Amino acid sequence: MPPRRVPSLGLFGLAVLVAPAAAAQPAGTCQGTPDFEQPAGLATVIGPERVPFVKSQWQDRTCPSVAASCREAAYLVAGNRVLVNGTLRDFACATYQGAKGATRSGWIARAALKAEPAAEPGLSDWAATWVSGPEQTITIVPKGDSLVLVGEATYGLQDPDRVRRGGVHLGQFQATARPTGPNLAFTEGEDGGRTRPYGLPDDLSCQVRLRLVPPFLQAQSNTACGGMNVTFSGLYQRKD
Repeated sequence: MPPRRVPSLGLFGLAVLVAPAAAAQPAGTCQGTPDFEQPAGLATVIGPERVPFVKSQWQDRTCPSVAASCREAAYLVAGNRVLVNGTLRDFACATYQGAKGATRSGWIARAALKAEPAAEPGLSDWAATWVSGPEQTITIVPKGDSLVLVGEATYGLQDPDRVRRGGVHLGQFQATARPTGPNLAFTEGEDGGRTRPYGLPDDLSCQVRLRLVPPFLQAQSNTACGGMNVTFSGLYQRKD
C-alpha cells in the first residue's frame, strides 16, 4: 500500500511522536547527531545559488543570525535535500548527507528551504539495508505487521593501525518490533529473547530508537550496543 499523503505543515509543523529519551540539545545547538526531541522533516534548498551554514550559539553566543560573523565557509546549493531537525527563529537545523555518507549539520536560513510534503510511511518504506558512513548498517525486513531489524557497527575499522593491533570494537543488535507511523523504539531482549519496550532503566541492554523521514532514517542508541565508542546513532540512507 502506498504511503498516505498528508498536507505539508511547513518547517514548524513537522513534529512527530517519539519515545522518551535523553534531554534535548541546548537551545541554539545544531549538530549531526539526531535530536529526537525536535520536529523532523524533509526540505529542499531553493537558493540563492549558495546558502551558507550558520554557526550555533556554542560557537558564538550571537548566532545564529544573518551577521557576516556567523556565516561558515561550508554551504549548500539549490537542489540539495536536507533533513530539518528543529527550528530557531529564522533558521532551520539542516543536515546534508553526501554520496559517501559524510554528514554536515548547521543552521540554514529558513527562507532558503522549501518543506516537502510529509507522508506516513508503511512497512515497505522501512524495508532496506540502511547505511551511515562506512561503519554502521541497519537491515530491516517486514514480517507480518512488524519489522525484523539487524544492526552491525564497528569503531576503528577504518584505522589501519587499529586493525593491525586488533583494536577494532564491534557492536550489533537484533530485534523484532512494530513501528508507530514514522517511529520505532525498543530495548533488545535478554539472551536473544523477546524485544522489550524502549526507555527501561537498564544501562546494560542495547536500546535503539528510529525515525523514518524518507529518504533518511534517523537512529539513536545508548552505549550498551557494543564495545567502547560503538554507536548506532546517526543519519542513514538506503544502500544502493
